[in-house]
Amino acid sequence: MKGKKTHQTQRDFFKPLLTDFIDLSHELILLSNKIDWNYFEQDFAQYYSHTGQPAMPVRLMVGSLLLKRIYNLSDERLCESWAMNPYMQYFCGMAHFEHQFPCDPSDFVHFRKRIGEPGVEKIFAYSVLLFGSQAKEKVQLSDTTVAENNTTYPTDSKLAKKIIDKCNKIAFQEGLAQRQTYVRVSKQFVRDTHNRAHPKRYKKAKKADAKLKTIAGRLLRELERKLSQDALKRYEEELKLYWKVLQQKRTDKDKIYSLHKPFTACIAKGKAHKKYEFGTKVGLTTTYSSLIITAIKSFGGNPHDSKTIEPLLDQMASTLNYAPDEVVYDRGGKGQKQIKSTKISTPDYRPLKRDTEYQKRTKRNKFRRRAAIEPVIGHLKTDFRLNQNYLWGGESSQINAFLAAAGWNLKKMMKQLKENYGNLLTLILNAIFRTNYLCKKLCS
Repeated sequence: MKGKKTHQTQRDFFKPLLTDFIDLSHELILLSNKIDWNYFEQDFAQYYSHTGQPAMPVRLMVGSLLLKRIYNLSDERLCESWAMNPYMQYFCGMAHFEHQFPCDPSDFVHFRKRIGEPGVEKIFAYSVLLFGSQAKEKVQLSDTTVAENNTTYPTDSKLAKKIIDKCNKIAFQEGLAQRQTYVRVSKQFVRDTHNRAHPKRYKKAKKADAKLKTIAGRLLRELERKLSQDALKRYEEELKLYWKVLQQKRTDKDKIYSLHKPFTACIAKGKAHKKYEFGTKVGLTTTYSSLIITAIKSFGGNPHDSKTIEPLLDQMASTLNYAPDEVVYDRGGKGQKQIKSTKISTPDYRPLKRDTEYQKRTKRNKFRRRAAIEPVIGHLKTDFRLNQNYLWGGESSQINAFLAAAGWNLKKMMKQLKENYGNLLTLILNAIFRTNYLCKKLCS
C-alpha cells in the first residue's frame, strides 16, 4: 500500500517547522522546490497495492535515492547523515526535524526492486527534463566507459571453489547425505594455487587447479543423481551455470567471470596498472556546452563503440522526444556516418586536403571540445558511485548508471539554481539601492 504524503506546512504544537530555522536559499531547498514530487507520486502508484501495511512515502524513498548519489553515500551512511541534516529531511518531504531515519536501510533495496529499471529510468528522465530546452542542444558529445562490478578478480580456481561451496549449500538445504564435502581439502588446494609465478610452485598450482575442477564436477554429478525431480527443476539454471563455468576454455567467448553476476564481461583497458576491467560497458551522451547527461545505457558483452550510439539516440528520443543534429565521437566511433537524421562526426587521422582553413579550425575546436566528456566520466566514477556496481541483479548495471547520471544532473541543477538565486538577489538589491539613490538626488 502506498505511503501517505507529509504536508510540509502543517504545524505541530511542540515542534517547529523546518522552514522556521533552515536557510531557504540553500541549494537543496531550491532543488526541492523545483522538483514536481507529484509526478513521482502519480507515476509510481502503479507499483503499490491498495491493501496491506502502508509503505514509506514515495518522496522519502525517491529523495533518499537521489541524495545517495548527489553526496556519494552508502545506504547506512545516508541514514546517519539524514538524521543530522535538516536540509536532507526537507528534501525528502519532512515537515519537522526527525531524530532518526524513519525506516531501515534495507528498504532502499526493496524500493529499487519495486520500481525496477523502468522506474529508475523515469527518475533519470525527469532529471534531464528539469533543464528544459537547455538539454536540447543541436550538438551532443558521446563516449563509453566501463562500470566495474563488485566482484573479485576471476580465476578458474576461485570459481571452482565457489561452485564447491554452492553445491555443499544446496545439499545441506535439501537434506542430502554427501559422500564427501571436500571443505578442508578444497581450502588447501586454493592455498596451493597462490604464488604460482614462482618456479617451484608452478606445477603444484597447476595440479591444484585441475583437482578443484575435478572435485566441483564430482559434487555436481552427485547433486544431479540425488536431487528429486522438483528440486532439479528449481536448481536447473544454477546447475547449468556451474557446468558452463567448469567446461569453459581459455579462448571461449561469452565466458562467465562471476557466479553472482554472470553478465560481467572482460574488457581490455590497456593501461600498465590495469590491463583488464570486469564489468559492463556504459555509453553516455552529454550536451555540447553545459555537459548535461541526456542519455546513458549499459551494454551486455563488449560491443564496438560505434554500435552504442544508436541505442543512446533512441533513449534520447523517448526521454526528450528530440534527436540532435550531430553527435561528436572519438576515433572509436568509426564506422557510423549517419544514424537517421543525426550526423556522426569522428576525427580523421589527417586533415582533408579539400577543407579550408576555417573548416579545419572548426573541426579541431569541435573535437577538442569532445574531450570535455572525459572528466564527466571521471566524476561519475569518483563522486556518483559509477566506479563499482554494488547492486544485485541483471538490471543492476543499468539502474546504477541511471542513478549516477541523475545525481550528476541534479548536482548541476543545484549549482545553477544557487547562481540564479544569487543573481536575482543582486538585481533586487541593486534596484533598491538605485531607487534610494535617485530619491535622495531628487530631494536634494
